[in-house]
Amino acid sequence: MAQLLFRRGSESLFRIVLQSSATKIGRSAACDIVLGDAEISREHAVLYKIEGHYLLKKIGQSSLTVNGKEVESQSLKEGDEIGLGPWTARFSEGVAEDLAEEATAVTGAGASVTQAVAKGPKGLWVRELRLQVLEPSKAPRSLPFRAESLSVGASDKNDLVLQDSFVSSRHLKLTYRDGAVRVFDLGSTNGTYVNGVKVKEAELEEGQVLKLGQCELRLVGEEKLESAAPKTIERFCGMVGASVEMRELYGLLERVAPTEAGVLILGESGTGKELVARAIHGLSPRARGPLVAINCGAISPELIESELFGHEKGAFTGALRQHDGAFGQAKGGTLFLDEIGELPLELQPKLLRVLENRRYRRVGGEEELNADVRIVAATHRDLAAAVREGRFREDLFFRLFVMPMYLPPLRDRREDLPLLCEQFLREFSAAAPKRLGAEALDKLKQHDFPGNIRELRNVLLRAVILAKGETLKAEDIAFPQEFGGGRGVALETLEEMERRLVLKALTAAAWNKAKAAEALGVAKSTLFAKIKLYDLEEPREGS
Repeated sequence: MAQLLFRRGSESLFRIVLQSSATKIGRSAACDIVLGDAEISREHAVLYKIEGHYLLKKIGQSSLTVNGKEVESQSLKEGDEIGLGPWTARFSEGVAEDLAEEATAVTGAGASVTQAVAKGPKGLWVRELRLQVLEPSKAPRSLPFRAESLSVGASDKNDLVLQDSFVSSRHLKLTYRDGAVRVFDLGSTNGTYVNGVKVKEAELEEGQVLKLGQCELRLVGEEKLESAAPKTIERFCGMVGASVEMRELYGLLERVAPTEAGVLILGESGTGKELVARAIHGLSPRARGPLVAINCGAISPELIESELFGHEKGAFTGALRQHDGAFGQAKGGTLFLDEIGELPLELQPKLLRVLENRRYRRVGGEEELNADVRIVAATHRDLAAAVREGRFREDLFFRLFVMPMYLPPLRDRREDLPLLCEQFLREFSAAAPKRLGAEALDKLKQHDFPGNIRELRNVLLRAVILAKGETLKAEDIAFPQEFGGGRGVALETLEEMERRLVLKALTAAAWNKAKAAEALGVAKSTLFAKIKLYDLEEPREGS
């Protein structure tokens, strides 16, 4: 676990253990580490933890140095000295676990007003919008603004009721969508004003004053730590696991999904990143809208712009009709950009522009369209390394790295193997699921699973097909790494295994398709489709 040791001059003053995915340093009280000197910008720098590496980025106007050299961004290594005004912070990648749990020491520097505030990792720092309400002859009040729509007026049917004779019954409506608050006057008698300007419709920014009648509403943002404690469940939105890592992920998903924040899912191939994306969509206000998934690494560079943004008829050879593209298809819902690390470098500025402006054009088109989508991206790549090597734009990286979620590899949560095996065995033979013997489970626990959950699923499917008894034994478990080199039969594809499983169920049911479908745990229509797909035929009598 890494740490920063802060000094002023030659005196070491305090140590900060880095336990969060992003640590902001600056003069503002909203920062994670607060340094109250005039030479420090309100938001001076941010330190990102990305798959075990640390990347420092300048976000303020004041100087930021690493080992005496001015930097805009810099990957940190053991012993690097970070310069922030009169402060120096020494970066170290090693700190004892017992020290990580103790409170951060904070020491004043003489008569200086310098202070340091370290925010704990056991939660989720969120920015909550609030409305400060000032009414005549009443004490000020502050209300959280969490709804997508908030009606304001004198009638008690409004979400916010104001007792003011100059306020109309239904005076105005506030909406919160895509991170922006907008105000709409509902035909009020005395009008709606933003910072003294009469408006019918306007975007309301933090700090601006909304005046209606004799009342004032001010939109303010507050940083608060909300609990993201591990949940006490074993299954969550299609995911299976009771390990601390998975239960913490469930808690984080429950907190993040209902927001509009973009999410970057990081994890090795086969860890279940698409399941996380589906959970985010299903728990969000956009759940009734579409979830559109696009694999940035599975589309040719020539077609990916059209697949993302769409194209007009005649935009290029073969464009015989207008195509909406993923942004258009996902309108009102969620766009899942899988393997974002494979996005061609020349297309990255266009995606960045859409993320920042929420506007885009189809290929060959002139009309600007609204990107009404929530972005969830995923990658198995080390994006920080890709940035250093010039294969991924730094500005796009920071735009995506708003809310990172890490999916642990299966080798780091072996205690989840019994639950996962139970789930897969039930899936493969719903009517009479096979059992996993103790020796077979031990063999699975000793394997590292470089292919993660996807590999585990295929290993169990192969075992179910080939095993003769109702209990899977150690000899029934074979890993892909054991095949080849003359050590046995060639590795089967998933399609080959599925064909054998379907045929085995049909044979066991004497080709009674209803019973076979029930044993497989699928609909009869699915079974008929598989029979057709694999060209399976019932044996004739006497053959």
